[in-house]
Amino acid sequence: MFFKDISGKIVEKNYLRSNIIEGRMAHAQIFLGRKGSGQLSLALAYASFLLCTDRTETESCGVCSACIKSHKYIHPDIHFAYPVVKKDGKDRKETTSNDFLKQWRSAISDNPYMDMTTWLTKLHVENGQANINVKECVDIVKKLSLKTFESEYKILILWMPEYLRNEGNRLLKLIEEPPGNSIIILVAENQEEILNTILSRTQLLKVPPFTDEEVAQYLQSNFRLDQASTSSISGLAAGNMDAAINLANQENNNFAASLFKWLRIAYKMEPVELGKWVGEIAGWGRENQKHFLEYGLHYFREYLFQMLTGQVSKRLNEEELATAKKMASLLDISKTENLISVLNDCIALVSRNANSKILFMTESLKIGRIMRNVEEEKSIYNV
Repeated sequence: MFFKDISGKIVEKNYLRSNIIEGRMAHAQIFLGRKGSGQLSLALAYASFLLCTDRTETESCGVCSACIKSHKYIHPDIHFAYPVVKKDGKDRKETTSNDFLKQWRSAISDNPYMDMTTWLTKLHVENGQANINVKECVDIVKKLSLKTFESEYKILILWMPEYLRNEGNRLLKLIEEPPGNSIIILVAENQEEILNTILSRTQLLKVPPFTDEEVAQYLQSNFRLDQASTSSISGLAAGNMDAAINLANQENNNFAASLFKWLRIAYKMEPVELGKWVGEIAGWGRENQKHFLEYGLHYFREYLFQMLTGQVSKRLNEEELATAKKMASLLDISKTENLISVLNDCIALVSRNANSKILFMTESLKIGRIMRNVEEEKSIYNV
């Protein structure tokens, strides 16, 4: 991967490049950032830049033998480790990253900003319990103890060290005193879930979330979206590039129309229509349901922002703003806060694999009661 393929991150890119050019790379590093902040993509670009035999001061060349292999994620001196689930036909304790290397290469080629949910979806095990087991740790030690195949350096990119649990203690000596010319990069999202014994032995690079402008720039370069869709997705993603990519890939799902339809049905409280809608959304799948609910959360947060400040939200498109104007006579600040609370709870329950039909029926009834708690009947059928 090239540094230039990553939107923004000027400070982080310059820091990583200068470390390599000046030969002061830390032997063990943690790239830490929120979901979708680009820490994995930075690690991939960093590895390519380090091994490139004809790099410039800012970029790997892309044409040398090392670049051709590293950009395809097949370089023999770049090793990957990541959480996995049980592979069919093997014991879980014997399953390691090598068993899913083909899927891993495909996943990071498609989306180097992915989070754990996206990875498990790629493996077709959305509800799977992934981890990094003892055998994986043993394999990591073995890989880095070998001589390099082609390059001066051996690189380990360990994604999501939070999943190491106590097995990570097996890597402490390796992290503290790695074999010569070895670079270990841990790519993490939650510092509190990383073993303190690992944190104390690594150099930390904090990666901030993307700005809305950086997300929009990426979408414009990689997707055929109109300006309204780009703006809406950028705002909804809230700095999470993985979320932006997933939303862009699902652009045919008109979440705005679905949300407003849900509000109308919940308000009307007609059992037949409500049951039909619940059956429809139950068939979407967990990821689509989460993205839909996250869109709803985004919409009502921006709606609340407008009510509190009197300013027009720049994160809503014309259709959304028009609907917000119609809703103003029905939803006050208190009701909007209650709707936000309902959506937050719903997202948490979907993530825990709650029964979709029961969940959305229950939450629809809650939403209906919130919306109808007014002094006089008001209609939103034309929302």
